[in-house]
Amino acid sequence: MVTIGGFILSGSLGLLARRIQVSLIGKTFPFSYQRLVGYGLSSGFFMTSYYFFSGVVDGNRELLDRRLQVLREQRAKVEAFSELTELGDQRATAPAMQGRFFKLLDKYGAPYK
Repeated sequence: MVTIGGFILSGSLGLLARRIQVSLIGKTFPFSYQRLVGYGLSSGFFMTSYYFFSGVVDGNRELLDRRLQVLREQRAKVEAFSELTELGDQRATAPAMQGRFFKLLDKYGAPYK
């Protein structure tokens, strides 16, 4: 999201960068419009970069929010799946599923005591 404070900060950083460039080079300009053009271009470059990268950051933030939402939905599904009560043994030979035949088979197949 582009803000006025961001434009002011990026513009002032552009002016500061141009001032450092001029002081490193050591060139002295007579007071004229040649001097102001460099400051304007530097400030404009920084402000344009801020405007462009602000949109990129907003797009990335939206993408991350969508991915987080999908991840939360997946975790909710896993949690709902793991909350199921455990069912009893469903095999045909489970003790609760045995009919008369299997009970009799177990009774008569047991070792004699």
